[in-house]
Amino acid sequence: MTPSSGSCVACGARFLGGVLACPRGPPGGARHAPVRRWSPGLCQPALVGRAALLRRLLALGDDVRRGLGRAVWLMGEAGLGKTRLKDALVDLLVADGFEVWEGSALALPGAPAGIFRELLDATRALSPPVGTGRVSSADAERINRFLEGRERQGVPASLVSERTALFDSLCHALMPHRRPRLLVLEDWQHGDPLSHALVEELVSRLSHTPLFLLALQRPGGTAPAPVAAEVMTVGRLGLAEAAALLEERLRGRDALTPLAREALLRGSAGHPLHLLHAATLHEEQPGRAVPLTGEAALAARQASLPEAQRAVLKAASVLGPSFPRAVLAALAGGHGPLAILETGGWLRSVAGGRYTWAVEPVPGVDDVPEAELPAAHRRAAEAYEALAEPLRHQACMELTRQWLSAEDCARALPYLVALAGWHLAAQEPGPALAVYRFALGLADALAPDVSREWQRRLWEHMGDAHRLAGEISDAEAAWQTARKLDGGGLASAIGDRARRLFKLASVVLALGRHEEVLGLDREGRRDCLTGAPLMSVSMDALAALALAALGRLEEARARIVLAREQLQLASGEAGPARAGVEALLHRAMGSVQLGLGYPEAAAAEYVQVLRWSERAGDTWEHSTALLNLGDAYSRAGDRERAAHFFQLALELDSRTGDRRGMAYTHHGLALLHTRAGAPELAKEDALRGLHLASMLEDRRLQSLLRCVLGRAQLQLGELEEAGRQLQLAARDASAAGARLELLQAEACLRVLEARR
Repeated sequence: MTPSSGSCVACGARFLGGVLACPRGPPGGARHAPVRRWSPGLCQPALVGRAALLRRLLALGDDVRRGLGRAVWLMGEAGLGKTRLKDALVDLLVADGFEVWEGSALALPGAPAGIFRELLDATRALSPPVGTGRVSSADAERINRFLEGRERQGVPASLVSERTALFDSLCHALMPHRRPRLLVLEDWQHGDPLSHALVEELVSRLSHTPLFLLALQRPGGTAPAPVAAEVMTVGRLGLAEAAALLEERLRGRDALTPLAREALLRGSAGHPLHLLHAATLHEEQPGRAVPLTGEAALAARQASLPEAQRAVLKAASVLGPSFPRAVLAALAGGHGPLAILETGGWLRSVAGGRYTWAVEPVPGVDDVPEAELPAAHRRAAEAYEALAEPLRHQACMELTRQWLSAEDCARALPYLVALAGWHLAAQEPGPALAVYRFALGLADALAPDVSREWQRRLWEHMGDAHRLAGEISDAEAAWQTARKLDGGGLASAIGDRARRLFKLASVVLALGRHEEVLGLDREGRRDCLTGAPLMSVSMDALAALALAALGRLEEARARIVLAREQLQLASGEAGPARAGVEALLHRAMGSVQLGLGYPEAAAAEYVQVLRWSERAGDTWEHSTALLNLGDAYSRAGDRERAAHFFQLALELDSRTGDRRGMAYTHHGLALLHTRAGAPELAKEDALRGLHLASMLEDRRLQSLLRCVLGRAQLQLGELEEAGRQLQLAARDASAAGARLELLQAEACLRVLEARR
């Protein structure tokens, strides 16, 4: 063969360079066919020895057509024919009315649930978007945020609930709509933990859904098949089956002597791909002795490739287990050599316009010398960076690896931040934090000014990840560190400083340190807030909430009025950030009205918080507004409405798993029942809330609940138990440094002493 020609490993046909597929290969499928696949029309070897497996798969397909979903795991070593069996099943099911969605776990390396991200992202480009008829607008927004790697706005009431909602939306999008669907997941051994968790959820919903889930996995995957899935093993061929495959491959040509035929069958040991490569080697080099093993045939054939093709395989070995076709083509000097290697059985197409190895490269044949590796990785990274922006963003894990291998840490840092962003968009703060910590170690080795800027950015991102996980104290510490770096002599943009200040003040307020919030506000007025109008209004709202909590109600009202005037002059931004500011301002005004003794006016403000928090996607703010509405109506004496909103808050907190919110809601219900003269109900709610607060180890919250419990017991005449609870309430408040709660408990103790 010339360097620009090749042989098809499936059929033996030879062709010249410039031909992008084997001339004997089948034509590509029609564009309107209900098959969403990535494999081109390559030659297929004969399907031999898999009749029983195919019959079983077709029988399961009949079940799916009747609405009984099925999940099957095809297990087997590389090259034994899992993909060939799957292709035969696809052809038969498509002819029988199925639509096919096919993806690969190698599609987006490093991206959480990359196989589903790529699959849904490609599918939503169809017109109309097939299979998404039952997806609500809220689901669609959640899916789009996940696919685009956009972090959620607002504070989640519970990370668990957000993750559950994301899984629910993704499952709805993957389920069939009008016709039965075959969902193929190839290379499942490369699946990440989020993909595994999503598949477990998907399999649990199959019972009455016409969905056929087929996963192809090599041994040694990172997770076992789901319990409800049927596992089928694709093993090696028997001697007669291997002989039949060889006969089909030769198509009656007398290219082999009986001794050579026997040697090929013995050396391949029933491994279909090894047998095909050994037969191709014999055709390419008829005078060569037949190798003793299939591995030896692969090594000999790879070693005999022209230098140009071996150079492409060297480049592919630098790129990793899978790589975009455009990147490898840039390193190879065009697409022609790739087509030769694909048809020749060395590379295969996977989802997303990518290549992976059809067979593992033989060690030592085409290894890049160690001294040349950094330069090779640099060339690979530069080829990745030449991709269009969306593709480059999706390849952030690969770019990180290439720049680190090229010993250029500074070039890797932006892609590490992008990779962590994918994890945050998938509600995975733990992996994101691990990436940020690794990036901090890299940043330490940079020049001082560059290092400080990167550390500042990374600490802020770490605070975001901690806040997403509900770790308020850790978020505070991270943002404090970022702000200390702001004051370390290297100037940062005013908007960045204002944003970090607001984030820190928000968690300080959540921790009940109201004077400190006011101190941060004063600091911001001197430093950065004048140059960031929206952040300035947000800080006004936080300061007003702190003033209201301290009883300085007129000051709080004045701050809110001023903030509203500034908001009118701010930019016309209408996104989630603006909605979040509106929600904060209405909550602050509600607190002021409640403190001034106008609960009906406060309720009207909290209704507005509900409207704006929904636009902002802030489930925590929404839940708090429901609780505040219940409190406002309780103080207004409208017991029915108060109970209604408390119950809505309790249902939302229960659904999101927000124990703290549930405890505060039980506290509100206990107060409502106490005012209404129902001490038995008050005692019951107080005990439930106290149990939750004890689990959270929140001494301030425990003090509030013990106080209301003591008041209920006082009404019931249980004076000894009431005294014990009120003393414990005072002790908890003192330990938490909660002055108002301590005064409340001491006042109740004085009432108790008077009763005695």
